Amino acid sequence: MINLNKIALIAGEHRMTYSELLQRVAQFARQTPKGKETKTVIFSENREGWAYSFFSVWLQEGIAVPVDASSTVGDVAYILNDCQPDAVWVSKEREPVLRDAIREAKIETRVLLIDDYEKMSVQDEPTSSILPWAALSEPDNDDTALIIYTSGTTGSPKGVMLSYANLKANVHSVSYDVPIYTDKRRALVLLPLHHVLPLMGSLIAPLYMGGGIAISPSLSGPDIMDTLYRGKVGIMIGVPRLWQTLYVGIKKKIDQSVVARMLFALCSTVKWRPLSRLVFSSVRKKMGGHIDYCVCGGAALDKEIGEGLRTLGLDVLEGYGMTETAPIIAFTRPGDYIPGCSGLPLPGVDCKLVNGELCVKGPNLMKGYYNRPEETREVIDSDGYLHTGDLAVFDSVGHITLTGRTKEIIVLSNGKNVQPSEIEYKLEKFDKCVKEAAVVQDNDMLCAIIVPQPAWAATMTDDEITAQLKREVLEPYNLTVSAYKKIMSVLVYHGELPRTRLEKLQRYKLGAILKEEQGARNKEHEQVPEPDFEEYLLLKRFIESEKGLKVHAADHIETDLALDSLDKISLQTFIENTFGTSVGVDEMPNFPNVEALARHVATQKTKMEAEDVDWHQLLHGPVDTLHLPTAGFTYRFVSRLLKCLFVCYNRLTIKGRENIPEKGACILAPNHQSFADGPLTLAGLPWNTLGEYFFYATEEHVRGEYRRNLAAKSNVIVMERANLKNSILKLAKVLREGHRIIIFPEGARTHDGETVPFKKTFAILAKELGVPIVPVCIKGAYEALPRGSRFMRPKHIEVTYLPRIAPSAEQTYEELTRRTEEAINQKLQI
Repeated sequence: MINLNKIALIAGEHRMTYSELLQRVAQFARQTPKGKETKTVIFSENREGWAYSFFSVWLQEGIAVPVDASSTVGDVAYILNDCQPDAVWVSKEREPVLRDAIREAKIETRVLLIDDYEKMSVQDEPTSSILPWAALSEPDNDDTALIIYTSGTTGSPKGVMLSYANLKANVHSVSYDVPIYTDKRRALVLLPLHHVLPLMGSLIAPLYMGGGIAISPSLSGPDIMDTLYRGKVGIMIGVPRLWQTLYVGIKKKIDQSVVARMLFALCSTVKWRPLSRLVFSSVRKKMGGHIDYCVCGGAALDKEIGEGLRTLGLDVLEGYGMTETAPIIAFTRPGDYIPGCSGLPLPGVDCKLVNGELCVKGPNLMKGYYNRPEETREVIDSDGYLHTGDLAVFDSVGHITLTGRTKEIIVLSNGKNVQPSEIEYKLEKFDKCVKEAAVVQDNDMLCAIIVPQPAWAATMTDDEITAQLKREVLEPYNLTVSAYKKIMSVLVYHGELPRTRLEKLQRYKLGAILKEEQGARNKEHEQVPEPDFEEYLLLKRFIESEKGLKVHAADHIETDLALDSLDKISLQTFIENTFGTSVGVDEMPNFPNVEALARHVATQKTKMEAEDVDWHQLLHGPVDTLHLPTAGFTYRFVSRLLKCLFVCYNRLTIKGRENIPEKGACILAPNHQSFADGPLTLAGLPWNTLGEYFFYATEEHVRGEYRRNLAAKSNVIVMERANLKNSILKLAKVLREGHRIIIFPEGARTHDGETVPFKKTFAILAKELGVPIVPVCIKGAYEALPRGSRFMRPKHIEVTYLPRIAPSAEQTYEELTRRTEEAINQKLQI
C-alpha cells in the first residue's frame, strides 16, 4: 500500500505527495470522457499536466492515446482520423497545431486545455479512493489501456493496442521478479512520454511501485544534472546517443590526465564494481549521488560505451523490446551485464528463431494494430508469435544478442551483410569532424551521409569539407575494416538527419536525401570550370569511355567513381602507354581526386601519346613465374556430393551438356543467383575434367589462412588487390595452357532474381586469347537460396549450358558481353 504522504512528483522546486497527485488526477478526470471504449489523446510536452491528464483517462476507464508533442499538423491529423478520439488533452503551446489538425482531419472532438487545470487549486478536491493504475493489479485484464502509435521509422505509423495485462507483465517483471523498481528508487522523466519505453519506465512503473518521479525540464545537460540532484534519482532511462554523449564527454576529461588514464585502464582490466565506484566516485556524485541503474533502450548500446560506463562505476541495464510488446522482450539483470547483449527474456515470454529472426510470444504481446487486422496477421503468425524483424542469437543460458535488423541490414551483391549502425558509430567517433553519420547503399557501394561539426566546417566549402572528410575520416576508417565494409563515397549534409524522438534513424528517408544531395552536388560541379590541361583531359576522356559516366575534377578514383580492379588495371596501363610513367593500382586511391592524379602524371610523364589499353599485349605477357592453384580428389568428390544433394533436394535438371567443348580452353559464364552457383555450374561437367576448371574470387571471399589454403586446393584464383595485373595474368595463363575458367560476369549475386549488367572481364579474355564463351543459365537458385537466407529451400533448379559464342576480330568487348547477357536473359524468360 502506497503512503499517500510520500513525495510522488518533483518538478523543479515543486514537490507533490501521492495524495496531492491523486487529487489532481481526479480534478482532470471530471473533464475526461468516461467509459471503456472512449479514447482520449494526450498532445503535450513532458510536464506535470501530462501525468494528470494521462492517469485521468485510466481513472475514467478509458483508452489513452499519447501523441508526440513535436508532431506536425499532418502527423496529428493522421492519428486523429485513424483513432477518432472523444477528447484531446493539449498544452497551450501545442493547441494551434491541434486546431489545424482537427480541421484537416475533418473530425469533431472535445479540446481540453492542460494549462487551464494544471495549476488550479485542489484544496477542496477529495482524494480518490481508487488508484488510477489499479487495473495493473487485476489478473488478466484484457481491456485496452493504451493505443501507442509506432515511431514511424518505416513509414506511416500504426496504432498498437496494449492491454492492462500487457503492461502488468512488464511492470511486475522489473519490480517483483527483478526488484529494479522499488518504493526506494525515484525515476527521472526525461524522454518524451508518448513513447512506450519512457511512459512505462519513467512514469507508470515508478508511481505504481511508490518510488515516485522527477521531471527534467529539458534534455539539456544542466537541467538533467539539476533534476538528478534535486530528485535524488535512482533510475535514469536514456537512449544510446544520450549515454554515448555522456561517456564521450567524461572520457575526454579522463584522457587529458595520465593518472586518470592509468586508473581507467586499471578499472577496465579488473572489472570490479567497488573499485570503479571508489576511483570514479566523482562521476556518480555529479549525477546526484543516488543513481543505481542507467537503463538504455530504444536501440542497441555500443559495446565500448556499455563497458566504459561500467568502468566508471555506473550500472548499465540494457533492455530490448518493441511498442508491440509494451515494451520489454528482454533485459539485463543487475550483476548479469554482458556487453552488447540484451539479457534474458521477460519472465513468461517464449522466444525462438525463425531463419535467424527473433519471434516472441507471451503476456506482453499486444492485442493488435488498431483497425488493421490484416497488418496484425502479417506480424503475428497463426501460433501467436510476433515476428520482430530483428536478427538475433541465443547463448547456452538463453541470453539474447541482436545481430541486426532484417529491414535495416544492407546486403551487398557480393553476399556480404552490413549492419549500418556499426559503421555509423565508428564514423561518429571522429567527432572533431563528424556530428552525425548515416550509412546507405548507393548502387553496390556504401555511402556515408555525414553532417559535419559546424565549428569545424565553418570556413570551408562543401568540396573542401568533402576532401577533408575523405582524408581525416574515411581513409583512417577504411584502413581498419574489411573491404566490403569500406565507405566508397561521402555526402556532406547540412541539417539534422531524420530521426524519431527516441533518436532512431528513419532510414527509409535516407534514399531521398542521397538522391537530392547528389543532384545538387552534380549541378555545382557543372558550374565550376573544369581544368583544361591536356593530361587531365586525356584521363577524363579515358575514364568516361571506360565507365560510361560523367567525370569531374573533384571526383575520387574509388570513393566517387568506384573504379574496380579491372578499371584500375586499364587506367594503369593507359597511363603507362600514354605518358610513359607508372602509377600503381594501390597508389591510385591516395590521390584526393582525378585532377590531383592528372597533375602528378603531368610532372612525371616522359611522353604524351594517347593510346588505348592494349589488352592483347597485356594478356600475352610473360606468365612462367606465376603459380596456379591445384585441385585434388577432395575438390572433385565434394562437387559430386553437392550434385547429389541438388538432384535429390532441388530436383536439379541439367541441359545442354553438348555445348561444352570436349577439349581446349573455354570460358563458362554463368549468371549469379546464389552461393550455390559454383557447385551448380560444376554439376554438369564430366568427373575427369573437373580439375581443368578454375574459379576467380575476390580476396574478401578467402580471408584467413584456412580459406586461402582451401582456395589453393580448389582451383580458385584469388584477385589480389595489391597485384591486380598478376591476377589477370593468372587467368590468361589458365586459358593459354588449354584449361578452362568459370567466371561470373555480374561480379556478384543478384538482389532480386534478375540479372544485373555484365562486366566485360570475361569478354576481354575470350577475345584476346581466342577462346569460346559458354553462357550458363541458372534458374531457380535465387528462389532456393535468396540473399539473407541461411538454409536452402527445396525449390527446383535448372542449369543449362547454352550454345558457344566464338569471338571474332570484328566484335568489340561490349558486343561479346551483350551477346552473352542476352543469351542468358532469353533462357531465363522461358
